[in-house]
Parts: sequence; structure tokens; C-alpha cells
Amino acid sequence: MFSFHYFTYICFRILGFPLSLLPYWAIHLLGKEIGRLAYYVHRPFRKKAMTNLSIAKTLYLSEKQKKKVTKESFQTLAITCLEFFRLKRSQNKMDRLVQWGTPRHEVLDLVEKGQGVVFINGHQANWEVAFSLMTQRYPGTAIGKPIKNKWLYRWILSIREMHKGKIVAPKQALTKGYEVLKRGEFFGIVSDQALPESPYCYPLFGTRAWTTTAPALLAYRTGSPLVTVMTRRVGSHYHIWGSPLLWPDLSKTAKEEVPRLMDAAMGYLEESIKACPGQWLWQHDRWKQSGINHIQRKYRYSFILIIFPQDCKSYFGLLSVFRQLYPRSFISLYLPQRAADETLPDWIEPHYYATEKECFKRDWRYQIVFDFMNNKKLRRHFLKLGAFQALAFSHGDLESILKKTVCKPECLTKDFTRTLA
Repeated sequence: MFSFHYFTYICFRILGFPLSLLPYWAIHLLGKEIGRLAYYVHRPFRKKAMTNLSIAKTLYLSEKQKKKVTKESFQTLAITCLEFFRLKRSQNKMDRLVQWGTPRHEVLDLVEKGQGVVFINGHQANWEVAFSLMTQRYPGTAIGKPIKNKWLYRWILSIREMHKGKIVAPKQALTKGYEVLKRGEFFGIVSDQALPESPYCYPLFGTRAWTTTAPALLAYRTGSPLVTVMTRRVGSHYHIWGSPLLWPDLSKTAKEEVPRLMDAAMGYLEESIKACPGQWLWQHDRWKQSGINHIQRKYRYSFILIIFPQDCKSYFGLLSVFRQLYPRSFISLYLPQRAADETLPDWIEPHYYATEKECFKRDWRYQIVFDFMNNKKLRRHFLKLGAFQALAFSHGDLESILKKTVCKPECLTKDFTRTLA
């Protein structure tokens, strides 16, 4: 494993050297072409991005627009990766590549005076440049998730920490963040990644998204302002700007203030993504509802479609089983028009059909399909869209078969409900 990691590191450095010599405009041209190629070649990422854009219902995009945004997102990701090799050579020239929006943001005055500030940002444009620009002038710390390849990670850290910045692991976020803010420095957290274990969720583009509360919690504990930092690529340069200062109201409890601060900060980030969706990382599973649990990884999804056949009376008992298996997931149900009078749980999104042909909808949201109609063409249809799994069930002890199919073997105990709790 050591030799493989070292070999990977050497390959990165060799391939990256010529890229580090290119001007940014050339890197952007190359990145656009690589991103366009990746869009067609990397089918899983393309499916995931299209699924996410369909989940983001308040964007109101047509399928054609979603494909355009997905392609732009691939290009943005490719440019960001290629630019990383170039950043080291821009060590003392970041202000030529990146500019704060005008007028000068008041948060910079606070940082210069030694006031701790919590920065939130997302995976927009090149999410590395804001930290590089800030640490060129001021000391600060940010969260970075380590990778297994220690050689490669040391090189990554050498770029992220090339100025006055430090990177700490996510598990150190609260302790290190508190120390940094009390010293009067800034602390940065990328807050647009899924965190299913969090107690807080934000309705990102109209759909529940579990999100870290660390930024607001640190702001409250230290009395520091919270600022959302947005980034946008304009030509071969970057513009960054900040939201208004979000000060915690220390006369209120943390239980009241933390959600308020997070709602406000995430709202600014959401609006900036909406203004330029092609520069956000849509390939990330942002609306993930569950972490590691009783479900096998290949069947662990958050947007589920269940398809009932015309004669569906005997299948309604399975809905409670699905809720046990997927307690947080969003579940849609295709069922015949004749079942319209059936009372369904409020967590079910029903879709009624008169003929099987009406089930062939171009809905990219569904990541896994449970087909009790046993229609091979229908399963193939959804696999061509956002679904990664499409399973057929038709007869037998369906409850037992369903559990044995999707659950980890060690979770199939006699007290099934207790195992899932």
C-alpha cells in the first residue's frame, strides 16, 4: 500500500508540473475540454448530478437546462483540479487572481482589528482561492478532510498552508475553532456537504438537507460574527464577496440561535448557487438522509420509488416495512388509479396511473426502484435516468425477501424493529 500511494504521488507531481507552468486562461480552456469529456465518460457522476438537480425543485429547471448545468459543473470541477497545480506559483500574487467584491467588506476591518470571525463557504467555482487570498494577509484556520495517501496529502497541505493558514481535521473543528476564534483569527468551514448525523437540516432548494451546525455553534460560544463567503469565476479570475455580518444574540439560548444563524448563512449560500448553478459541485450526494446503518451500501439511497401493480391490495402492508428500512428517505409510490381511495401515510408521495405506459416518467430523482409490477422495460427506463439499482419482486414472502435483499446479514435478527432502531 505504501508503494502504491507513493507511486500515485509521483505521478501527480510529474503530470502536474507542466500544468503549473500554464497561465490561468490556458488551464481554463484545458479544464473545459476535460470537463466536457468527463461529462460523457463518467456516467455515475453524471447521473448523480442530474439527480441532485431534479431534487433541487425550486430551481425549476427543464431536463435540457439540467444537462447544461451538469456539463458546466463537470467543467468547473476539472478547472478547479487543474488550477490546484498552479496555485503554488501564485503564492504571492493571489490578489491578481482573486478579488474581494466592492465596496470593501466590513469583515476585513474586523479581522485586521483581531476580531475572530467564522467563515462559511461552499464548493463554488474554485473553493480553495478564498482561503488562499485571506491567509496571504491574515492568519486563519480551515477544516480539511485528510486522505489516505499521506504523501499526496502532505503536498495538498503545502499548498493550502503556503501562507498564514492552517488546516485541521473535521473531528477537531469545535476545539480548534474555539481556540482560533479566541485568538482573534478567522476560522473557515465548508458547510455544503451532507451530514446525516447532524440534528439540523436546511431546506436547500426546497428539500431537506442535513447540515453541520459547527459554524453557528462556534459563533455563539465565542461571540464572533458569522459570514457566508461566496465565490464566482469571471473570465480567468475570481470574485469573492461576503454576506452581511451575522452576530449571535447571546441573550438567547444556543438552541434558538444556532438554527437561526445557520438558516441565514445557508440562505445566502443558496441564493448565490441559484444565481450561477453551473459553478457548484452537483456531483456530491448533498441530500443524503442516512449514514452507515443496517442497509447494505449498494442499496442505501435517499430517494426511493416503489411501483405497485394493478392488483395491489396485498402490497400495502409492505409500506410499513419500507419505513422501517428507510426511516428518513423520501419515498414515492406508483399505484393504480383504482387505489385512489386508499389511505396512505403522509410520508408517501403518491403517483396514480391508469395504464402501465403512464409510469414511464422522466423523473431523475429516484436512486433506487422497487418494482412489484415486475416490468423489465420500466426498470430499464429508470436505470437510464437517475437510478443506480432497480429490483424486481413479484411473489413469495415479500417482506422477508425484501429484508434479506437490502439488509446486512448481521442485522437480520429476530427482533428486527429493535435492530433498526
